[in-house]
Amino acid sequence: MRSLLLIFCTLFLTCTCSAQSDFLILKKHHRNFESFYPGSPMSFSTATRYYEAYVTSIERDSVFLVQYDIRQVYTTLRIFVPDTVTSYHFGVNYRDIISFGKNTKNFNWSSSGATLFGGGILLSTAGLITWIFAKPNTRYYARPSLVIGSAALAGVGLLMMKSGRKNIKLGKKYSLQYINLK
Repeated sequence: MRSLLLIFCTLFLTCTCSAQSDFLILKKHHRNFESFYPGSPMSFSTATRYYEAYVTSIERDSVFLVQYDIRQVYTTLRIFVPDTVTSYHFGVNYRDIISFGKNTKNFNWSSSGATLFGGGILLSTAGLITWIFAKPNTRYYARPSLVIGSAALAGVGLLMMKSGRKNIKLGKKYSLQYINLK
C-alpha cells in the first residue's frame, strides 16, 4: 500500500510541478494585443533581416527559435510531398525586434489587390490602345466606359495592396514586454 501511495505522489508531483516558461506580450496602447510563448509562431523583423519561425523557449532577454526548411520532395511513388529538409535553431535578443508581420489567417487583401491592380492595368492599357487606334463602331473598338472602369479597378487594387501590407512597428502605439515567471 505504501509503495502505491509513493508512486502516486511521485506522479502527481511531476505532473503538477512542470516548469513554466517566460513569455513576451505585444501591447497596443497598454493593452495585450498578442502573446508569444514556446510553441507559438512568430514573424518579425530586426535591423538585419526578417524571420518566420516557432518559439522554442524564452529566457532572460533572448527568444530562442526554430525555423524549418520545408520543400517538395519526389518519392518512389512518383509524387511530390512536402518534407522537412532541415531545421535552423537560433536566438534573438527581444530588444532587437523592430516590427512584427501581420498573420494572414483570413483573407489576404494584399495579394488580391495585386491581382486586381495587374488586371486593371492590363485591361485599361489594351482598351486605351484599341480606343485610340481602332475606328468607332468596329469590332475591336473599346468604349471609353471600359477604359475608365478598368482604370478605377486598378486604383481599387492599389488601395487594397497598400492597406494589407502594413507591419506592426514597435514605438508609439505598440510595445513589447518581457514577463519573467521565475
